[in-house]
Amino acid sequence: MKPEKNLHPRSRLRSIGYSIEGCIQLVKLEPNAKIHALATVAVIIAGVIRKVGKYDWIALVFAIGLVWMTEALNTTIEMLCDLWCKGEYHPKVKIIKDIASAAVWIASMVSVAIAVFVFFF
Repeated sequence: MKPEKNLHPRSRLRSIGYSIEGCIQLVKLEPNAKIHALATVAVIIAGVIRKVGKYDWIALVFAIGLVWMTEALNTTIEMLCDLWCKGEYHPKVKIIKDIASAAVWIASMVSVAIAVFVFFF
């Protein structure tokens, strides 16, 4: 039986390439992603300097990933809304974008709390 085309290693590698390109586009297009990138580097440097333990690293990596995932989803939602509205204001789209933005803010606050626990307690 011939394996499905989408399970082929080349197809999987190509898919990873698209994901990496998406990360690059996120940082290029979204100003807040640049702030997240700086925060990510700062947290990693602080973790190395403070010699945090492996469980603290797990928490920090989870927090960093949480913020990046929500930022990527928020940016996607905003772009889809803008594409759908074609530049025109729509009150429901504003609510959708505000809620998506709130998800990033919540993830950021949870991440700050995790960092406080890791670095100060």
